[in-house]
Amino acid sequence: MATSREETANISPERLEAAYTLLQLSRDDEVLSSTPLFPQVSEAPKKTYRKSRALEKQNVNIREESRKIKKQPVKNKKVSRKINEQPDEDTKDDSEETLISVQGWNQIEADPGEILGDAAERISEPIKKQLTMSDVLEDQCRLMLGKLHVRKKMLPLLKVSENPRGMDGLDVSVYGPDGEAQMMKFKMWSEGTPVLTSGWKEFVAKHGLKKHSDFLTVWMFRHRVTRKICFAIGYTRLPIEKPLSTRISNIVFPNPV
Repeated sequence: MATSREETANISPERLEAAYTLLQLSRDDEVLSSTPLFPQVSEAPKKTYRKSRALEKQNVNIREESRKIKKQPVKNKKVSRKINEQPDEDTKDDSEETLISVQGWNQIEADPGEILGDAAERISEPIKKQLTMSDVLEDQCRLMLGKLHVRKKMLPLLKVSENPRGMDGLDVSVYGPDGEAQMMKFKMWSEGTPVLTSGWKEFVAKHGLKKHSDFLTVWMFRHRVTRKICFAIGYTRLPIEKPLSTRISNIVFPNPV
């Protein structure tokens, strides 16, 4: 019968190494089992809680910024109208050919009698202008007239009771080249800009008016029969596809003295 020493001597080196490895693993397990895990577990919620609080504060800051953006004042629509009427000089027509063409049209003395016959009693001097993009936009629906020209040429025809500065404006009949009348309102906006509106869009559609190409001649007159203030509008179409440059506009349409 073999003794314990003989049995140990008969064990192969591979088996001894395996036994030693198992002994080490069992000791590691004992160490791990004796180490308290509760502090590690308790720390995890604190970290998660801190992160959630930080995220919540970040979301609150984002919401506050979005409220500030929403509360910012919206630009006045009338300001955007002015911008629409003032394109960059690079996009305007400044050619000498255009200047000669517009000057030729402007020198022709238009006859309001061709539109009105003998219906007019008092007629203003005409106001001439190039039809702009904003004049034909459907969402604006008005013909803008020059302040100084209207003040000098048209307002003297009005009676004290005929006030275009009120909210309702002044009801007027506007006669087109065909002699037919379209009801509109003559108004002075708060900044003093005179316009024809409330019917202007229908006038544009009826006569097929085209931006930049059509040049208008506008008169104010008092009707011989109704004794009311009216307007007459004639137009000439020129081979021009862009707004006039400031240089040409100042030559052709100088402000009244």
